[in-house]
Amino acid sequence: MNLQHLKYMTEVERTGSVTKAAANLFMGQPNLSKAIKEVETEIGITVFRRSAKGVYPTPEGAEFLVRAAAVLAEMEKLEAVYKQDSVSERFSFCVPKAEYVPKLAAELAKKLPDADIECITADFSAAVSRLSDGICSIAAVRCPKSSSDFFAALANEKKLRTEPIASSEYVLITSEKSSLAHMENVTPTVLASLARISYNDVSSELPCSRNVMLDDISDCPELLSELYDSYMVSAPLSDDKLDRYGLVSKKYPASGYTDYILYPQGYKPDEYTNEFVNTLKRIITNG
Repeated sequence: MNLQHLKYMTEVERTGSVTKAAANLFMGQPNLSKAIKEVETEIGITVFRRSAKGVYPTPEGAEFLVRAAAVLAEMEKLEAVYKQDSVSERFSFCVPKAEYVPKLAAELAKKLPDADIECITADFSAAVSRLSDGICSIAAVRCPKSSSDFFAALANEKKLRTEPIASSEYVLITSEKSSLAHMENVTPTVLASLARISYNDVSSELPCSRNVMLDDISDCPELLSELYDSYMVSAPLSDDKLDRYGLVSKKYPASGYTDYILYPQGYKPDEYTNEFVNTLKRIITNG
């Protein structure tokens, strides 16, 4: 087992998918699966289990992955100390699977021209872990209101500070050609006849005829535009995106969410984190 193997394992954890991780690592899926098996055999535990939504770490695997991430973080610090020819600093931050992420990354890249920008996608539990382990400098977190108590307790346990930015309600997204599009009242009975597209557990309790699950939220609008009799519950999409894919947004009673900024222990503002905070607040508040 070497550092490259650790990078393979942490990328699979980050994406929740062997297929997507292999694509990001520019390698074949069979080779990545073989590497995972070799590591599991060497350390004597099962790191990942498969499910309908992809792969997820076992309890022993989660502990291994935390240690692996710490080793990689220390290696990055070591390289930074001795790589004298490097002219860029790395600014790493966590973000949720949200529509605003490309805009945030683009604006930060423009405003911080001397920094290498590393945008790490993570749910709120993973963001807490990565921040407390020093893998990233700061994090943006989107937490369902139903999980707010758990999130607060987790952040407090890790001695992290949270700052709410804005709260909103989830909406129902469907194709303008869907039978749902022109209905005034959306009922559970109506939804039960449609396919539900999901990229996380936001809509897991809503009725549907079947589930269509994706790894990446950015793939969902195109799928909705092609699969007419389907719906998705998500944060509101921009008018531009709705128009581009021929989608409509409808109100539906579902749990909302809150966007937070998550600060590490002993947080000291610097040029990078200040720009991150100011840009994130402006994008979420004003769009």
